[in-house]
Amino acid sequence: MSHGNKRILSTFSEKSYINGEYPQTASKGLSVAMVLCAISDDKSLSLFRSIANSSDSTSVGQPPIDESRISMSRINLTPSQYYSRINRLRSMGLINRRKARYSLSSLGKILYEIQNTIDIAIQNRWKLVALDSLESAFTEEGMPFEDRNKYVNALLGDRVEIKNTLLHSYVKK
Repeated sequence: MSHGNKRILSTFSEKSYINGEYPQTASKGLSVAMVLCAISDDKSLSLFRSIANSSDSTSVGQPPIDESRISMSRINLTPSQYYSRINRLRSMGLINRRKARYSLSSLGKILYEIQNTIDIAIQNRWKLVALDSLESAFTEEGMPFEDRNKYVNALLGDRVEIKNTLLHSYVKK
């Protein structure tokens, strides 16, 4: 993360995160910025993913993983950093604690799936750049949908998560 991004997040966090909780927005709900801020640094994201992975293990019949098994040292967190991040994730409604273990809330599950889609897009970035280059070669009318569909399928093959987004967003234009 660049120094400028850290400063922006720090400023956002200092002004928004007061007494362990984020204030409600005018609509009495969370904002996208608040939720993303909760997982915006590598350590918070690693902790969030660890909780998600421990939640997944119980869904396939494996024994539950309690908070002591989410290793602070593996994520390289001090106890203070760990509990601060856990409290932030809980206050955002991303995780719940039941019977001494953490699991993703419904909102947390959605966020987890979305960040997985972002990971897939990043892993396939060069293919997305190639698609953008192909589109820029067309006139102002843009690439015909049929051609775009062929290129997206050829470049992204089995990556349904991002293929659907690209094709759906193109139809909306």
